[in-house]
This record gives sequence, structure tokens and C-alpha cells, in this order.
Amino acid sequence: MNDPKSSNTPGELVDIQAFQNSGNLKLINGYGGNSFRVSGELQSGSIILLPRQTLAWHPPKNVNDLTIDHILPHLGETPPPLFILGVGGAPMVPMSDLAGSLKALGIALELMSTAAACRTWNVLMSEGRDAAAGVYAVA
Repeated sequence: MNDPKSSNTPGELVDIQAFQNSGNLKLINGYGGNSFRVSGELQSGSIILLPRQTLAWHPPKNVNDLTIDHILPHLGETPPPLFILGVGGAPMVPMSDLAGSLKALGIALELMSTAAACRTWNVLMSEGRDAAAGVYAVA
């Protein structure tokens, strides 16, 4: 896998090593330049990922303003038990209020950088896990 600290120039997508995908799962093939390449298709801006669906997402610019109301409407009638949140760079605060709101609904929050969230998402999908992800686009 390419390291986001590699010699890629700003605005270039960072490639993520792919694996065999025979189930139409939405896998992240690259990120950067304020976009993502998901299963070969370029998606501009932040996105919500479900195993077989990619949705445009318009979260608040300041991640500290993010609430469950920005997430829950995108998760469907039966939300998955795990939500991966990629917040751009390394998270600086634990987002306890959001984690508590999700936990009350039976959803665990995993908070990480967008780069880590992209890699984690692909691993979870390769394991057949029931999850969703919200990832903030990065330059």
C-alpha cells in the first residue's frame, strides 16, 4: 500500500492495494485531491460507504460539529453495528457525544484519519463485516 506521506504530489490520489472483489462490494481504490476512487469510479467530496452503496455526504466542515443527525439518515432502516469515521487528519478529540449517541442505537464508532479509514474499510469488507463508513475528503 502507498503511504499517504509518500512522494505523491498534492491533489493526486493515493492508491490503495486492491484484492479480489467478486461480490460487488464498494472498495476504496484511492483517495486525495478532495475525492475518492470507489470500485473504479471517481467520487468527489466526502462520502458515506455501505457495503454495496456509495453516497455523497455533506458533513459540517468542522468535524467537531458532526452529530448523529449527519450520519443516521444515510444508514438505512437497519443500521450496521459498526461505523468507521475518517475525519481527514489524525483525530484530535474523542467525539464522545457522537460515540454515545451511536452506542445508544447499538452502533460502535471507530474514529480515525481518512487514510486509516480507507484501509480499514477495505479490510472489513474483505472479512464480510457489516459496517458503514463516513469519510471526509482530503486534499
